[in-house]
Amino acid sequence: MEISEANLIIIEGVPGSGKTTLHNKIVETLKNKTIYSFNEGELLFSWKHAWLSEIDEMRLKLMTNVLDYYEKITKQDKNAVFLLDRFHISFGLLNKNVKKTEYDKLLKRLRKYSVQIYFPLIRDGEIEERSSHKERKDPLWDMHLKKRMKERGFSNLEGMYSEMQNKVKELLSQQNLSYSLVKVSIDGTVTNITNKKQ
Repeated sequence: MEISEANLIIIEGVPGSGKTTLHNKIVETLKNKTIYSFNEGELLFSWKHAWLSEIDEMRLKLMTNVLDYYEKITKQDKNAVFLLDRFHISFGLLNKNVKKTEYDKLLKRLRKYSVQIYFPLIRDGEIEERSSHKERKDPLWDMHLKKRMKERGFSNLEGMYSEMQNKVKELLSQQNLSYSLVKVSIDGTVTNITNKKQ
């Protein structure tokens, strides 16, 4: 996989698609850089945050603050790279309460920066196996998935995550930001599928 020269890298993807593996590969590749890494929980995109009241407003405020911090740090340190596990794409899919104009302001800011988005895809036949996170023993995870499927009108993970992947690809194609669709194999191999430069 080719790693972009961007200093703001965003990883998006459905559960089980290989985001953590991809994150680790990027960190390994950029070991000579100063990496400011934020995982999805630190950005309020953990599944445990999903049902909190006013979560959309909190996420938007935090994303704005992260971009303020990014601007400050990258002015001081030309070797700095920000690596964000989930950001505005997840927000665009999950947001129910924040006005579109607020989201558009966030996008406008992102377009001024050196941004690269990586989106690991799962083939439809692999979604149920890889996305169920069978290693998670927390019964709340199962409750979360059932509630999410019911909310979106799906009876299984395959349908829900397949639709989410399609919506993400659609958002990526509309946002005028550089992105790469990648495949992360279970053995950790990362392969570029599509690169789109802006």
